[in-house]
Amino acid sequence: MFSRSKNTLLYSAVAVCFFMAGLACDKFGNKSGISNDQVVAVVGDHQITFGDWMKQMDLLRVFASSIDPDNSKQVEAVLDSLIDQQLVLDAAQKAKFADPAFDENLKKKLIEADLKVKEIKDKLEKDIQTVQRMEKGYQDAYKKMLLARAFAASQVDKVEVTRKDLKDSYDQYAAQAKQSGQSLPPFEKVESRLKPSVQAEKFLKNLQEGTKVDRKMDVINNYLKTLSVTQQMLGDKNDIPSAVDVKDPAKK
Repeated sequence: MFSRSKNTLLYSAVAVCFFMAGLACDKFGNKSGISNDQVVAVVGDHQITFGDWMKQMDLLRVFASSIDPDNSKQVEAVLDSLIDQQLVLDAAQKAKFADPAFDENLKKKLIEADLKVKEIKDKLEKDIQTVQRMEKGYQDAYKKMLLARAFAASQVDKVEVTRKDLKDSYDQYAAQAKQSGQSLPPFEKVESRLKPSVQAEKFLKNLQEGTKVDRKMDVINNYLKTLSVTQQMLGDKNDIPSAVDVKDPAKK
């Protein structure tokens, strides 16, 4: 009854909460000027609006598969899936479908969905902050990055490394791999591939040894703490009650 592509969209869009209403329309730009209330399809006695279509787009983009909102075929397939979904829901209503297991599972799915939405929201906020910072003037910083890369690329090949340098680097990687339960190919098989990375490391090391670098670790650590989930949960250590009351001799 359904095509394979529509089937995938239909069954992957399980009945979870509709969220971010009209996001694809309002946030990503509705160049057509179509209102959310505009009817785009009628299934039996049920009307499907443009807003319903866009909500379905949001659901599938977040919970199911990667939908390209600029791909007309994919966007049309989303509407097809919504129509097929309504057909199934109408049939379920006629059959007076009831399933306690589904009711219980739905609660878990909604909790998972809320967590995923929050995760996406947090990421989008960070991405927006990044764009806002870049818009204020990214070209100078970007030019410096490109210049540094170009110069390093022109110099790395000139750095002399011995076979011992390569073996020492290999041994270091091998030790790290062993700790994580992995293993590396024999040194002789990867020796030539190791050389560029060892040259790059030595190039930077030579520069670092020739210039004093003073890291303001108090400032650096203060910022890094704000990125730590643990630190965010615990807050200031002075606000945390001690697990042991030192005034009580019995607890010494």
